[in-house]
Amino acid sequence: MKKKVLYFPNKEPSHYKNITLIACSTQFDPIQVSQVTAILAQHGYQVNCQYLQQNVSDFGYVDTDQARANNLIQALLDPTVEVLWFYRGGGGALNLLPYLHRYKQQLLTIPEKMIVGFSDVTAIHGFLNNDLGWRSIHGVNANNHLEMNSANQQPLPDIAALIAEGVMYNNVLPLNALAQQTASVSGILIGGNHTLVGATFGTHYQPDFEDKILILEDIGVTFRQLDRYLQQLLFLKECNVKAIIFGQYYSIDPTDEERIMYKAVLQQFAAQYDKPVYYFPFFGHGKYNQPFILGESTTLQRNTGDDLLSNSGYCSLQQ
Repeated sequence: MKKKVLYFPNKEPSHYKNITLIACSTQFDPIQVSQVTAILAQHGYQVNCQYLQQNVSDFGYVDTDQARANNLIQALLDPTVEVLWFYRGGGGALNLLPYLHRYKQQLLTIPEKMIVGFSDVTAIHGFLNNDLGWRSIHGVNANNHLEMNSANQQPLPDIAALIAEGVMYNNVLPLNALAQQTASVSGILIGGNHTLVGATFGTHYQPDFEDKILILEDIGVTFRQLDRYLQQLLFLKECNVKAIIFGQYYSIDPTDEERIMYKAVLQQFAAQYDKPVYYFPFFGHGKYNQPFILGESTTLQRNTGDDLLSNSGYCSLQQ
């Protein structure tokens, strides 16, 4: 089902057509890079691979932690870099947080850079959003475009339109009574992959949840493991979010039973949680990974139609 996207032209336009590819996580296949750059070029992007380097480590990362961190920091500080599009996810980005924090003061002195990616890139999003106050795009990684007609059917995002004009999704489902009864809730959007966000709980790198709307998604976790993740959320001492939006947790080609089971686990959590909880399984590791602007003000609005036909039961999300 195609989701409706509305744009808001009152925001100042931008360009964001110069793309720099970078890899900070699991190793990639260099043979496929030319295919990826060709797809990006077909959509009007000018692609630079200066920072797309790898010297595969023992753990199968693109390099050692120090080398990956140095490469990322140099790219962030490079005045010629406008957008960093992460080539792929996997693992290892969380290891870079101590290095990034050492350069926090220097990074605070430069203009905002835009990054695009999801999954393991959540760790980098978290640093940029929470520590630098930058916005970023939670969206498909560059190599996902190799599977446009199979595992990935998400259209290539137009970065300029996303940043300058905003998005709206009209089919966000309230999961608990609080979400159904709340006419409107607003906050700054943070989050991403549940495993990466959860790995920061109780550490120096746990995000500030105050006045935030938290998005979470994951793949490769059983419904019992998901239940344990959600119990951890319930047990957190401080998680004063305005709301939580859950994305896709089931596999790319789920059965009906699988979709129902994962949704049931989320609903059980939502019934116990004291904040509005929503469900939007069109972002994450699925065939559709609708983009969000992390670090951006976000509003969830309940359908307030008076007559039965105009009330769909969904909420709209606007950035």
